[in-house]
Amino acid sequence: MVKANIWRGLMAVGMKLHHFAGPKPPRPDFKIVIPSRLSPRGGTFKLVFYVPDSYHTAPDDYRFPVVVNFHGGGFTLGTGTDDARWASTIVKTVDAVLVSVEYRLAPEYPFSTGVEDGTDAVIYLASHAEELRLDPQRMALSGFSAGGNFAFTVPLMLHDLQNGVGKRSLISTNNNYPASSRPSSSRLASSYPSSSYPSSSYPSSQSSSTLQLPRRPEAYSSNSSTTSILKLTDLEPTELEIHQKVPDLNLRAIVSFYPPTDFRISRQDKRETNPVPEMNLPPMLTKLFDESYMHPPNMIDLTDPYLSPAAGSDKLLKAAYPQDIILYTCEYDMLNAEGIAFGERLSGPQVGKTVHGGLVKEVPHAFDKKPNPIKFPVSADRCYAEACSELKRIFGGRVSVEDRRQLDKSKVVDRFEDDLQRDRVTGEGERLMDETDMGDGVGGNDNGRWIGQPSIHDKMPNQENRIP
Repeated sequence: MVKANIWRGLMAVGMKLHHFAGPKPPRPDFKIVIPSRLSPRGGTFKLVFYVPDSYHTAPDDYRFPVVVNFHGGGFTLGTGTDDARWASTIVKTVDAVLVSVEYRLAPEYPFSTGVEDGTDAVIYLASHAEELRLDPQRMALSGFSAGGNFAFTVPLMLHDLQNGVGKRSLISTNNNYPASSRPSSSRLASSYPSSSYPSSSYPSSQSSSTLQLPRRPEAYSSNSSTTSILKLTDLEPTELEIHQKVPDLNLRAIVSFYPPTDFRISRQDKRETNPVPEMNLPPMLTKLFDESYMHPPNMIDLTDPYLSPAAGSDKLLKAAYPQDIILYTCEYDMLNAEGIAFGERLSGPQVGKTVHGGLVKEVPHAFDKKPNPIKFPVSADRCYAEACSELKRIFGGRVSVEDRRQLDKSKVVDRFEDDLQRDRVTGEGERLMDETDMGDGVGGNDNGRWIGQPSIHDKMPNQENRIP
C-alpha cells in the first residue's frame, strides 16, 4: 500500500508536467458518482465527463456517441483525468462524449474489481442515456496500457451478462442514485435547428428526471478550476435500478493502446521480446503492478479471459467484440509481441474482426504520456487523430483515407489491415517471439529458438488453456 501511494504521487507529478505542455488539455465538464453493482465489494466510483461544445447547443432530441475510456497505470496508479488529451481529440474530432472511468485501484481493489467497475460504467451510461444525451447504439471503449486491457476484458464480462452465463450478476443497491455533479444548473437551450444534426440511433422520449443539463458558462475555460463543480439532483430510476436489467446497447468499436493481453506469459519472457531492453518499465514497478492486481496469487487463474483476453476462445472473442478494433502496439515495449499476436488473431479467419492501427516503430510503452512540460509529441498527436478519424467513420461520419493514416507522417507503422503490412507485422511478431521461449517451453531449443518455425499463435500458451 505504501509503495503504491508513493508511485501514485510520482505519477501525479508526471501527469501534471504532461498536461502543462501546450495546448493544455481541457478540464472535465462534470462528474457523476455511481454505485457498483457487479463487485462483491460494493461501493461507488466516479465517471468523468468531457463533452463537445455542441453538447450545450444541440437540439434536445439529439443523442451523442459516447467513448468510455479506461486510464493506464498498471491497475494500481492513475486517475480519470490522465487521458485529457485523448478526451480533447475525441470531443473535437468525433463530436462525441468521452467518459473516463475512475475505476478502483489495486492493491486496495485487486482483480477483478476494475473490470467490474468498467462493465458497471457501460451499463449505467446506457441505462441513463436519455438524460445524459448519449446514444447507447453508438458506444465505443478505449483504454491505455492497463486500461487497454479493460477495453478488451469489459466486453467479455458484458457479453456474459447479456447472455446469462452466470459468472457475474447485477445486484441491487441501497443508494440507487448517487448525486451527479455538473458545472452549472442552467437548462440546456437549443440554439441550432434540428437539421444541423443527424438523427440519433436512439429514439428520444420525454424523461421525467429532474436532472438539469448544463449550458457551459461563457467564463468557463479549459484551464478553469474543477472546484466550481456543483452538486445537482439525482437521475431518474431505470430498469437497471428497479429490476437489475442490462440495457440495450451496441458497442461499435474498441480502441486499445499498448495493452497487456496475456498474463499466462511471465514478465521475464515478455521483457526478452523487447529489442531495446533498457526501455522496458523497471522490474520493481511491474512487480508492484502484478502483486497488487493479481492478489492473492494462489487465487488468481491466469487463464481467466477477464484477466487475459488472449485466453478466451475464438468463439467468445468473435461474439463479444465489435467488428472494428483499433489497436496500437509499441516496438520498444515488453507488451508488443503479445499485442501483435492478439491483433493478428482477432483479424484472422477464426475471429474475423477488422483490426486497424498496428505496430508503431521506434517508440516505447506510453510514448504519448511523456512528462514533458514543453511539447506534446507530434507522433502521439497524430496517433490520437487517426484513431479518432476511425471512430468518426465508425459512428457514421465522413473522413478521408489521409485522415485515417496521419501517423504515417511521423512514424513507420506496420498496419494490421494492410495485406503486405500484415505479413510484415506477423514476421515481426515471429522474430520477437522466436528470440525467447514464451509459454510452457514446449518446442524450444537451448538458445531460445523455436524448431520448425511454428505460427505466432503456436508460440503462445496452449490452445487448450483458452476459456470458451
